[in-house]
Amino acid sequence: MAVSSNIVVAPDAPSTAPHDHLIQPAPPGFLARYPALGLGLFLLGGLLFAVLAVSVRTNGPLLAWDVPIDQALHARATHDFWLTFAAMRFSSTLGRETAVGIAALLALVWLWKRYWLGLSMLLVGVIGGNVWFEALSGFFGRHRPIFPDPLDVLPGPGFPSGHSMTAVLLYGLILLLLLPRLHAWRWRLLAVLDAVLIVLLIGFSRLYMGAHYPTDVLGGYSFGLAWGALVYTGLELIQRRRSGRQGAAPG
Repeated sequence: MAVSSNIVVAPDAPSTAPHDHLIQPAPPGFLARYPALGLGLFLLGGLLFAVLAVSVRTNGPLLAWDVPIDQALHARATHDFWLTFAAMRFSSTLGRETAVGIAALLALVWLWKRYWLGLSMLLVGVIGGNVWFEALSGFFGRHRPIFPDPLDVLPGPGFPSGHSMTAVLLYGLILLLLLPRLHAWRWRLLAVLDAVLIVLLIGFSRLYMGAHYPTDVLGGYSFGLAWGALVYTGLELIQRRRSGRQGAAPG
């Protein structure tokens, strides 16, 4: 008895090669999908910083509450429980010393993983923001609060606050890259609240330690928002365009 065998080959069967995902265009980031949001944040941050900058240069009315707020917080800080003071000092490091460690760790991991978008955002956004801080603080040359018994003596001018600027740029970047990986709205809300809390805590700790005026902190927040929105939106749009070109290239 003869047995015939027919072999049917399915046309255009999808490839299951393990590295196929490496040649597929990467999905656009959040700000690349909503560039109007990035533009709006840039304009909002830029406008707020411009108002604060003019007030600092002209000794405007926005500075009227700077000294009373700092004096009230300093009087409380000098009489607070030592554990509260230690917590505020640690919170302050989240905007500088601890932030440097986090940024260095992220840079090493992303370099090892060849995650160029995240690394570019870190270098241009966070490191570039600190370069801006040096230039801006030198330009405005605003003195820091003066107390007979200072808690945190720092050299150099204080506007805008570098800690506050770094807080917005670094923890805002982490939030931006983390949100797409969180699918449940509860986790997304928790991530947003955590990032906002960290940023606000850093700014408050700078006031508590007597290192800045409130307008310094607001200046750091606003410039960090403007610079971060500009850089992160721009880099995501560049990646989206490059991914589109690679996806349209003939095989």
